[in-house]
Amino acid sequence: MDKQRIECLFRKYIDKSASSGEIDELMQYIDGAPDEEVFSLMEAAYQSLEHTPEADFFSAEQRSNILKAVLKTENGSDSTEIDVPSTTRTRSLWSTFSRIAAVLLIGFAIGGFLYKSKYESRPQSAAINESVDIAPGSNMATLTLANGSVIGLNDIKEGDIVKQDGFIITKTDEGQISYIIDDMQDELSTTAVKEPIFNTIEIPRGGKYQVTLPDGTKVWLNSASSLTYPTKFSNNERKVTLTGEGYFEVAKNAKSPFKVITEDQSITVLGTHFNVRSYGRKSATQTTLLEGSVRVSPISTTDTQGASRTLKPGEQSILNAKRRLEVKKVNASNVISWKDDLFYFEDTDIRSVMEEFSRWYNFEFEFEGKMPTTKLWGKVHRNVNASEALDILSYFNLKYRIVDINANSRKKVIISHLTYKQN
Repeated sequence: MDKQRIECLFRKYIDKSASSGEIDELMQYIDGAPDEEVFSLMEAAYQSLEHTPEADFFSAEQRSNILKAVLKTENGSDSTEIDVPSTTRTRSLWSTFSRIAAVLLIGFAIGGFLYKSKYESRPQSAAINESVDIAPGSNMATLTLANGSVIGLNDIKEGDIVKQDGFIITKTDEGQISYIIDDMQDELSTTAVKEPIFNTIEIPRGGKYQVTLPDGTKVWLNSASSLTYPTKFSNNERKVTLTGEGYFEVAKNAKSPFKVITEDQSITVLGTHFNVRSYGRKSATQTTLLEGSVRVSPISTTDTQGASRTLKPGEQSILNAKRRLEVKKVNASNVISWKDDLFYFEDTDIRSVMEEFSRWYNFEFEFEGKMPTTKLWGKVHRNVNASEALDILSYFNLKYRIVDINANSRKKVIISHLTYKQN
């Protein structure tokens, strides 16, 4: 068969615009052509990313790593659940190509909208919505004061919120809160040592928020997160407690180290930019450094020899199940893409993707049938409705439906396999 014709069929399959006859034609080619020729054409289709405006989405190294990862998993256990002709060889090669097609499509998930080819063809049964769509998350938080008072920050207007312990807590016109020294109260304060008092800002599922702490440190908090901090830091230490995910730009103070305490580790810095992700023992705690230097130490570890690790910019520590720290190089800007309202996925399994979506869109989810093992690469805007983000599933031969699960409009997303019959 003509090489140009085969490349065209490959592209149409990737676009999901191939007719049943064209799919049959491609299958017959795969069944009869030499392995080397088939994989060469697959790679050529993958390399075509370099000739599109979307190519900048992945670096050359990332594209190479994705291709290698896909090809080395050629073991006949693909999770895409596509029915193909019965020959072992055809099934094996088609399985591999399906994975390549999938990561190609995710490579186009930029600008907040999943890639659509010039043919504008999509699987009609990919999404089945049984109720209204789910809006994206937004600025949403509560502030708990030392006296137990709880303030809904998204319900109040900009301006002064409350005076407390020598500070005026203010909501800015950008929807953030900050602490400003109350000069009058400061002049009246005595030199007597006071017990520290604490505030806690809590971000619900479907929310995010930014706070400027009393020392000038800026913190961005992701969904399902909380930060507890004193209204006045001591002279020799600035300590806060985090659950969930936060990005910190720490105000420099060489005499007063800044410490972030999570459930299972502590991080010590002087002044730097870093991201911490700690959603409990079910997921690994990750610390990513953008600039400066941080020291990460596991809590409650029996490994006293070299338990702490000092990170350099562009490094990420991962506290594994054995309570040991592993360090690797990462693209730190991708790690904090959530701060700029982007989901970023790199070699991420479907369950982890759905956990990200569920926190941001505040829904529950479940799978019907076998859990897919496919890994995802890509970016999707967080400021779109859930249906647009969930469209990513259709490229992995999955469909979903959104259902109401209680009278309070709580939603559940149910995911199942989308099977194509091919003879």
